[in-house]
Amino acid sequence: MSISNFVPRHVIALQPETGFARPSELPEMVRLDSPALDVMTDFTVVRPVTVGPDVSIDRALEGMKKAGVRLLLVVDASRHVVGVVTANDLQGDKPIRLMGEERLERSQLTVEKLMTPQSELGVLDMRSVVDSQVGHIIATLDQLERQHVLVVDVEADDERQHVRGLFSSSQIAKQLGRPVDVELHAAHSLAEMVWHVD
Repeated sequence: MSISNFVPRHVIALQPETGFARPSELPEMVRLDSPALDVMTDFTVVRPVTVGPDVSIDRALEGMKKAGVRLLLVVDASRHVVGVVTANDLQGDKPIRLMGEERLERSQLTVEKLMTPQSELGVLDMRSVVDSQVGHIIATLDQLERQHVLVVDVEADDERQHVRGLFSSSQIAKQLGRPVDVELHAAHSLAEMVWHVD
């Protein structure tokens, strides 16, 4: 097939004061009764930051800080989500404890050793999120004692899941205009408290 098989499309003039399409942005301020979708990071709009399980924890942490995120999706070679790793996992007590238990240098620690594996992750179904409010998400994070929770789309025919987005307590706090960390759980380590301050 060559270009001669195609007919040019009709061109029109661009009108004055024409805007442009851009990804929807989360509202600056929300309330507890605002729709939960107002505080969800939607991966159809914002590309998730990912890391491989064999990456060193220092490289993962560097990538996290560069991207301005506190959670990375851990994906295998087929781009399947095999877990998540948070800033707290990489900076808290876990690396120190693991170095002692397995007699490893910090440079030998990989994301896989510190991540929360897929088998231990509780996620929210997008179908329930659609009718939820911000307060429901805070209560869920509180119950899970986590700073983040993933949201999945579930295929109607075969129940297969696809990670659609993420709720983050720090994002919710920013949009609420007040901390929600105290409503979730106390910091488990000094490193965790330091991460929330910066």
